[in-house]
Amino acid sequence: MPGLADAFELIGEAAEHVLPQTHSPGVALAVTDAEETLGVVVRGFADVAAQAPIRPETRFEIGSISKQFAAIVVLQEVEAGRLDLHVSVNDLVPWLRIAEPFGPITLHHLLTHTSGLPIGTEESPTGPGALAILRSLEPTFRPGERFSYSNDGYKAVGAILEHVTGAQMHELLHERILKPLGMRRSEGAITNATRLDIAVGYEPVFDDRPPHVNHPLAPATWIVTDTADGAIVSTPTDMCAYARVLLGRGATTVDGHEVRILSEDMFELLTSGLVATDEAEVRYGYGVDVWRRDDRRMIGHSGGMVGYTTLLRLDLEAGLACITHYNGGGEKIALTDHAIDTVRAAIAGAPLVPMPHPPAPTALQRADGLEGAYDGTRRIELRRTDEGLHLVDGAVGVALERWPAEDEEAEVYLVPHPALDRYFLRVFRDADGGVRELAHGPDRFAPAGRTLDPGPAHEPAWEAFVGTYRSNNAWDPTMRVFLRAGMLWLQWPVQGPEMPLDPLDDGSFAVGERWAPRRVAFDEVVDGRASIARYNGGRWYRSFED
Repeated sequence: MPGLADAFELIGEAAEHVLPQTHSPGVALAVTDAEETLGVVVRGFADVAAQAPIRPETRFEIGSISKQFAAIVVLQEVEAGRLDLHVSVNDLVPWLRIAEPFGPITLHHLLTHTSGLPIGTEESPTGPGALAILRSLEPTFRPGERFSYSNDGYKAVGAILEHVTGAQMHELLHERILKPLGMRRSEGAITNATRLDIAVGYEPVFDDRPPHVNHPLAPATWIVTDTADGAIVSTPTDMCAYARVLLGRGATTVDGHEVRILSEDMFELLTSGLVATDEAEVRYGYGVDVWRRDDRRMIGHSGGMVGYTTLLRLDLEAGLACITHYNGGGEKIALTDHAIDTVRAAIAGAPLVPMPHPPAPTALQRADGLEGAYDGTRRIELRRTDEGLHLVDGAVGVALERWPAEDEEAEVYLVPHPALDRYFLRVFRDADGGVRELAHGPDRFAPAGRTLDPGPAHEPAWEAFVGTYRSNNAWDPTMRVFLRAGMLWLQWPVQGPEMPLDPLDDGSFAVGERWAPRRVAFDEVVDGRASIARYNGGRWYRSFED
């Protein structure tokens, strides 16, 4: 097609600019229409040590994009009359025994993340183990009342499908979707053998602090799994074959023959925006995000595994889809949308517009009025320089960097210096936008001349809970707990800013909002220090790194 070669050259240039600002050595991207794959872009390395490049046939883990595959199998069973979306899951599989204090939890609730169940800790390496932990926990809100993402909810979906069909989840995926669509290099389980033919996944060396662009990478921990929430391995071109069935509303052509994996009615149910999410413009169907972009209907989903990040986005009105894989972590929305827009322009014969280069990490969007001196446990200064906003703390000086996952409610910055980088720098503002105080982990600072509000006195017993806790859980290996302004705070160093702990009557704490299914408790206090932090049924153990 005229213009497509230029379009993919432009997309490749964009990938080259984006990749250095990720925590990944390689990226693969492909765009398809409803008929065929239009082009593939690959940059970087599948294996850094071997200097093996990413190729179009390179395999990646696709993480939570797997959820919509499981949802498709559910809808096939619903249409066949073997499953009901609106009865208690405990009636479908009695051994699940999921607590239902607020009313029945149904497949509809699991598929839309509205069950009230926790996201899951991944402490158990197996699905049955994860569901055993889930049985010991209770939802924190009435089913259907709110959206709260739950991987364990989709693990339960997989268990229901296996019980009803008598087949293992990866077998169902192969027979119902992967094989019919000709996805020959895809599989529905991650085994040790998978490791022989896949891009090496990478993660930052440090798991006890927020990741900075300058942190070196290391091969990620390998995980063996076959659960329905995220166990598919695929390639850019195989994922284009899958995207074509979505562009075709449940049907596509494979080797000259029409293949339909969902009826139009079931496709409509899959991709309807059934529930509101925590993003104002995004609704959720069954394993599918639904939104509008430039007044066009979009669907898609992201996927993250330890060492892998993937994004699938489809512009249904343009009839285009893009899949982007990283063998590490990195921002992928801008690059994926740029690819769709560039190919759409090429097809229309419109001018091709280069993607703006990503701003430097030190380009801060929300740092108004931060310059000046601050007093607290010590004096620090924020100075505007050619490098950006410079934090000076005694003999240490460093330019602040933006936190990639910018939160509209929490203004936080990275402090990329070994003496300071274990915590975010967090800004608290008055109603008029002026700076009230800064927080850096347990330390607080007020603008010079202003007095810090001391806050309430904390419970003396809480001092035993302060510290760093570790687990062999590859997803969240480190938890840090500290006291600030009379409150306990919990931080997952790699995942994002800290959240306050709200004491509950039973001695445990709600993490963040009380309605959210996040609970932590501390026990085994030895010499005034808790040995174990129990978070949603998973266990983290005190480390010497306090």
